[in-house]
Amino acid sequence: MSKLQSFLALDGADRIATFEAMGLLLYARLLVAMVPPRRWRSRFGSIGCASPQGGREAVDLGTVRRMRLAVMRALRHVPGAPNCLPQALAARWMLERRGIASDLYIGTQRAPGDHPRFHAWLKVGEEWVTGLCDEGEYALFSTGDAEVA
Repeated sequence: MSKLQSFLALDGADRIATFEAMGLLLYARLLVAMVPPRRWRSRFGSIGCASPQGGREAVDLGTVRRMRLAVMRALRHVPGAPNCLPQALAARWMLERRGIASDLYIGTQRAPGDHPRFHAWLKVGEEWVTGLCDEGEYALFSTGDAEVA
């Protein structure tokens, strides 16, 4: 089955979500690459710590999973292969549009080495949206930490 046939086999909501993800991935990638972090870091929302689970309403996991798949589909068609931060930002913006709160994490790998390795991931409760990793290997940045890029 060709890519076009696969795309046309999706329902309308999935096709729209894929186009939305493509646009937001491109926007997030340009934002991260071309604008100094101090000018756009406020668009992250809160980072580095999970929202209290007790205050979170029941979440439609079907919508969360649909957004995750839309981002994954869009990644195959967006030039430049956006890394983890644009993926997390795009998914977060998609979920916000649907009224779903998410937790953005940005950290650096704890393993000793000459260059730190940064990573961003997004979760809704315990459900992974982007950036699947072993969280225990990363020291998280908090909102007040140094600039993240």
